[in-house]
Amino acid sequence: MRAAILGLTLFASACVSVQANVATTTDATLLAVQNARVRECPADRIQANARSEGFGAQTGVVGEDLALTPLASDPTKAVRLRRLTIAPGGIIAWHDHASVQGMAIMVAGEMVELRNSCRDPITYRAGDIAREDADTAHSWRNETDEPAIVLVSHVITR
Repeated sequence: MRAAILGLTLFASACVSVQANVATTTDATLLAVQNARVRECPADRIQANARSEGFGAQTGVVGEDLALTPLASDPTKAVRLRRLTIAPGGIIAWHDHASVQGMAIMVAGEMVELRNSCRDPITYRAGDIAREDADTAHSWRNETDEPAIVLVSHVITR
């Protein structure tokens, strides 16, 4: 009996000490969210009315509403979460945010933005956040060979 208990103890301790060599791959979307940061025009490149037009007409953009949450303080408004998928070469046409403010986070890919308040194009990569306040007007283009995915959240009128 004592030999059986000793054998079982050795077997159990051997199982506990086994180390599995499990390879893990990094999830790019999770990394983008974990490293999220606001990307803005460099302070020395800001200029009011620096631009008034973008890359051209909208093309190669698929938008999908993911969720809508009414505001308790104003039931005529809601927070909307959308996923935009922009094909290589795709363009989000010039638009403003005078009536709809929010923000966007790049979760995959890369996009270039032309913004009314910046003299230079701004490149956004996974994890970069663009604020879209009431003074923002801008346009975007995917200049890469891969689709770009952006999550946008805005306060909208229902």
